[in-house]
Amino acid sequence: MHLLHAWVNTSRNESTGFMQNAQNLISHLNAIVEDLSQNEQRIAHWILNDPSKVTTMTSQDLAQQCGVSQSSIIKFCKKIGLSGFPALKIALSADVARAQDAEQIHGDIFSDDPLSEVAQKMYNSKVAALSETLKGNTSAQLGAAVDRLVAADRIIILGVGGSALVAMDFGSKLTKLGTAVLQGMDAHIHLANLARFTENDLLVLISYSGKSKEVLAAAEYARQHNIPTIYLVGPSANITPESHELELHCVASENLVRSSSISTRTAQLAITDLLFILLAQRAEDMPSKIQDSQALVNRIK
Repeated sequence: MHLLHAWVNTSRNESTGFMQNAQNLISHLNAIVEDLSQNEQRIAHWILNDPSKVTTMTSQDLAQQCGVSQSSIIKFCKKIGLSGFPALKIALSADVARAQDAEQIHGDIFSDDPLSEVAQKMYNSKVAALSETLKGNTSAQLGAAVDRLVAADRIIILGVGGSALVAMDFGSKLTKLGTAVLQGMDAHIHLANLARFTENDLLVLISYSGKSKEVLAAAEYARQHNIPTIYLVGPSANITPESHELELHCVASENLVRSSSISTRTAQLAITDLLFILLAQRAEDMPSKIQDSQALVNRIK
């Protein structure tokens, strides 16, 4: 059964049309947002970004904020199984109150969620991150990134915190293709190595916020010395790439709590894995290179 139909069937009372407590509204909107029309997605995203504020608004207020008609708000409410805007505010109020009573573990997962609901919410958040990240990068951008990876004599992949794990994974994959990657988790060592880089090398910066001080320091140095740079950042990062720079995007919805940036890493890994596969397509004797790398590692097992 379609997620939207399942919600309507389980959440609407036949006599009143009001929602029952079969499933919380915020979790449901996260699950179905990709199935909605463009205007409906605009409404859903506005609600998800600030559910507390929506509980104090009129339908006309929300319509103005979303750039849609007031009737579109009412139709949206009915489509998701509610009798109207007042019912939506009641459902959101219940969700907001629940969030205050239960400990928020990650995203829209709370300490009192049953295992099945945790699994579904986690799955939904990862699928959403992958889908939005795919939409956020064009084939031209990805192709240009591969061109720069191929052309570089040496590569530094720098990330901080959770992004450092993604950087290490990407670097490890690239070495299997014979790429000269300077490995390590220490950002300070990367900065020291960057001081010896030239226009023939490449800097890859992985940071969802784009605001880590190590990332900013590396970006500033690379820009001053015309070192080609690829940024892999989130939508809120304020970057205006120059001619020798390229920006790729990862998109993850982890507002309120980002205890371990799970969806963010999913989005970042989706891009780095895709770049690796695209590089592998271009590499000569790719299977033999990977086999040689694995054979050498197997000698010490």
